Amino acid sequence: MEQEISIIQLILNASIIVQIVIGILVVFSILSWGIIFSKWISLTRVKHNTKSFLRQYQNTNNVSTLYTALTGKEHHRSVEALFYNGINEYNKLNKQGTTDATVIMLNIERTLASSVEAEIDHYESSLATLATFGSVSPYIGLLGTVWGIMHAFIGLGNMGQATLSTVAPGIAEALVATAIGLFVAIPAYIFYNKFSSEVSSLNNKMNKFGDDFLNLISSRLANQSNQSNQDNL
Repeated sequence: MEQEISIIQLILNASIIVQIVIGILVVFSILSWGIIFSKWISLTRVKHNTKSFLRQYQNTNNVSTLYTALTGKEHHRSVEALFYNGINEYNKLNKQGTTDATVIMLNIERTLASSVEAEIDHYESSLATLATFGSVSPYIGLLGTVWGIMHAFIGLGNMGQATLSTVAPGIAEALVATAIGLFVAIPAYIFYNKFSSEVSSLNNKMNKFGDDFLNLISSRLANQSNQSNQDNL
């Protein structure tokens, strides 16, 4: 009775170079899935918080109350961070005695732009690593396959007669490296595209909120144009 050959046996019987390649791909797979689960959780939480805050912002009649509610929080994310940082900048300029509406608007606009950039950098962290795993893993697997097949044919060259039973195991163990490379690359690419799309959506929401917030500040400044001292929001 012929003995069945398992993938584990193929890996264990592979050459040391092929085993090293497979080991690298296994590490890539573990790291990429760690990034995937971490990003999935963090982006899901951010999307929920963004939706919740936008609903609060649109339904509030007093931004001062909303700002006070956020003061005790340790971290602010997405549109919440823009709102909090924007009002902080407004209050800072107010305390400094700045009354020029143009200066106030420019400073708040820069604060919002900086906040958006910081948020996007935070959300995009590790995505480049995921993209790298997705792009290089097939080539690393292919390297293992080429080396394994070359090693198998060199071994066959030293044999008197080559049959399917002698050729198949060597080629099969080499092809395992390519299979593992694709196993790493495919989910990495899928989730990289998914997360990139979600980050782009968050970026659009933050930019839209930033425009709305600037309109709010502009309206407040217009209403206070006849006052010499501005009160905090």
